[in-house]
Amino acid sequence: MTVRGKDGRKIIVGAGVAGLTLAERLCASGCREVTVLEREDAPGGLARTFQREGFRFDIGPHRFHTSDPAVQSYLLEILGSEITAIPRSSSVYLSGRYQDWPLSLGGVSRLPLRMLLPSFIDLLRVRRNVTPASFAEHITARYGRNLYRFFFSGYTRKFTGLDGASLHTDWAAAGVDRAVIDKKVKADSLLSLARGLLFPSPVRTTFIYPESGGIQRFADLLTERIESRGGEVLTSREVLEPIVDGGSVRGVRMRDGEEIEASEVYWSAPLPLAFPGLELSFIDTIVYNVAMRNRTRNTYQWCYFGEPDIAFSRLSVPRNFNESMVPHGGDSLVAEVTCPEGDPLWESPSSFIPRIMEDLDRVGAADPSDILFIFPEKVRQSYPIYTLDYKERLAEIRPPEGLRLLGRCGTFWYNNMDHSISQGLAMAGGGDVPRDFWKAPVQTR
Repeated sequence: MTVRGKDGRKIIVGAGVAGLTLAERLCASGCREVTVLEREDAPGGLARTFQREGFRFDIGPHRFHTSDPAVQSYLLEILGSEITAIPRSSSVYLSGRYQDWPLSLGGVSRLPLRMLLPSFIDLLRVRRNVTPASFAEHITARYGRNLYRFFFSGYTRKFTGLDGASLHTDWAAAGVDRAVIDKKVKADSLLSLARGLLFPSPVRTTFIYPESGGIQRFADLLTERIESRGGEVLTSREVLEPIVDGGSVRGVRMRDGEEIEASEVYWSAPLPLAFPGLELSFIDTIVYNVAMRNRTRNTYQWCYFGEPDIAFSRLSVPRNFNESMVPHGGDSLVAEVTCPEGDPLWESPSSFIPRIMEDLDRVGAADPSDILFIFPEKVRQSYPIYTLDYKERLAEIRPPEGLRLLGRCGTFWYNNMDHSISQGLAMAGGGDVPRDFWKAPVQTR
């Protein structure tokens, strides 16, 4: 076992967006002893981009969108002129049809009566003045029993592996309410959806995306800044646990046994590593990156698939974020399949490729004869799972002095990249991250 370290060293565990933002700001403020440790072979965390034979694939649909002026200013500072503005185009697949999201009156009119009629009846029955005890009760109270049964129930079980009755109501805030993105559009209840259909408001949400290199470009630019100012970003370095003596952190222990000392440790790795026995769970994901020789008619940037007999829960189309993601004339897809680490599929993801091809054909997303190759990538701890008792478990956490939590995995918060940037800015400025994420916005200084 070797021990290395320096007085005043700051260690950041995890080179995701939150960790890299924090490291860059610390270095910019004059701190030179900053070390970022990342278990993967490249920085970026969930905001990485895989490359093969001229194709680039992000881990699902990543783009920048924020209403926080500090975050917007920081994005423009880092990306500079290397940005492109893109309009939003998202879909949901219902009853064998692609529907724009938010839903349009024309799209709803094409849905089968067996779905529409019970939902209109639910519109008269929905009660908003109830206190739901679970995600299932929350969605039923807001959208009605029919929509929950028709879409939310199957999608939730496919995505999380759990029944909606086993999930906290915060799962709705994480995965449903926030899916609209544009705050001017209301779709948080069946009544809001109905109003939006009858009296639609134009949705002109615009995203920021790197001009080239995929979403990974943001992480690469941050890494360049960190290293140019004396900090270091070390990849393929997996941290096992923080080292705590007398109630204070003094560094981290690596999986290979090395100990690295530090005066402060910022933890964006999965919480259970820092607090064993916490029993908080994450969703693991396999992304199937699909390269095609010809252009498809897929007009959406991403689309949700709720039917349980469709293998993937979401598809994204890299070309619709930036043309540079594919070779001239080619196309690609990213199919997301949630799967727990250790599952037979996790151990042999290539065995599922024929099923992916079959379902892509079935939903009209890709002709199997047009596919050049498919390669799967495993993404560990991609989403926290909010079980009914997750808040009580989080309340048990008592971080030792010198250990601070941030990022999706480190705060157990199903956040977006703008939230992660805001976290990094707040911590670098001496602020902190609020614990009740759904009621209090992240504060920046």
